[in-house]
Amino acid sequence: MKKNRIYLITVAVLAVICLIIILFKTGVLHGSGQNIKSDFFAVKDTANITKVFIADMNGETVLLTRKDNVWFVQDSIVAQPSKIKELLSTIHNITLQQVVAKSAQSNINKMMSVNAVKVEIYQKAPKFKLFGICFFTKERLVKTYYMGPATMDNMANFAILEGFDEPCIVHIPGFRGFLTPTFSFKPTEWYNCDLFDTKITRIKTLTVRDYDHPEESFTVEKSGPRFFTLYNYQHQLIAEYDTVKLLDMLSEFRDKNYETFVDYMSDAERDSIIQYNQFRTIILIDVNDKETRLDMYRKLTADAMYLDAIVGRENQEVNVPYNRDKFYAVLNGQTKNLLQCQYFHFDRQMQPLSYFLKQR
Repeated sequence: MKKNRIYLITVAVLAVICLIIILFKTGVLHGSGQNIKSDFFAVKDTANITKVFIADMNGETVLLTRKDNVWFVQDSIVAQPSKIKELLSTIHNITLQQVVAKSAQSNINKMMSVNAVKVEIYQKAPKFKLFGICFFTKERLVKTYYMGPATMDNMANFAILEGFDEPCIVHIPGFRGFLTPTFSFKPTEWYNCDLFDTKITRIKTLTVRDYDHPEESFTVEKSGPRFFTLYNYQHQLIAEYDTVKLLDMLSEFRDKNYETFVDYMSDAERDSIIQYNQFRTIILIDVNDKETRLDMYRKLTADAMYLDAIVGRENQEVNVPYNRDKFYAVLNGQTKNLLQCQYFHFDRQMQPLSYFLKQR
């Protein structure tokens, strides 16, 4: 009888301990903001973060998801590694500077209610740990806070950690600036700007199609380490060409980016550009047979758009002026994602076949 009583007491004590741990994990027993630790906003184990959801008060949202250690925007578009690195670093290092004074909390709360960004952080985490043992591990929402505007000195931000009443001031020690830009809720600002990132030694074939002058199209095929064969638009071998110019052009594919994502255009305008304004296509296949295709389209100037609206495209005599600095592009056939690029950044890739031929 005594053993049973001891057993029941032990079980009851363990149950109470587990309940207290769970309550602390869920934030019920943390108390007032005065007891918040300096790292309460931070998530230290960023390697296990699986998702970050960011939303503004007007309903614009972005979902960043990790799949096989690659981050995606809205589950479909690869995210820019440098911005993800900055985000995870901020989540890891964000620190409580101080709790807002009681006299100012009402005004800060009003300001936060219309000007804050909600941040939800998901992680593969246990429900609780007992004696170092993890229980019920799965993807969980481990942290939610509202990131408000910058402080007057632009060196920190107002923020509220969900589960607590007091607004706080947070910052990153040693960082001069505020944190708002890190938590962008615009999906396009997270897109990876890389178009080509293939080293010359990794290029298997390159095909350039010139639609204005088809005879200036060409193909380059790898024939050995840093050796390539050049063919014309009819796939006839070019026996002699300027090796330096060709290698110089191929080496540029290690780092090619677009300038901006075009999100201000209607579907009809975008479809019109894709249908009528294409002037070049670049298709690169690497040694692992991964294909990257970039279709290029001329960008009309404002005057050209006006002329086009008046005379229509059926009038072939109209000399339509195009923007000489920028053009549009579509990567890998994703016509819904129109990109804007700069000509000077693709200067070597714009050269015709005749540019690489040896002058006689």
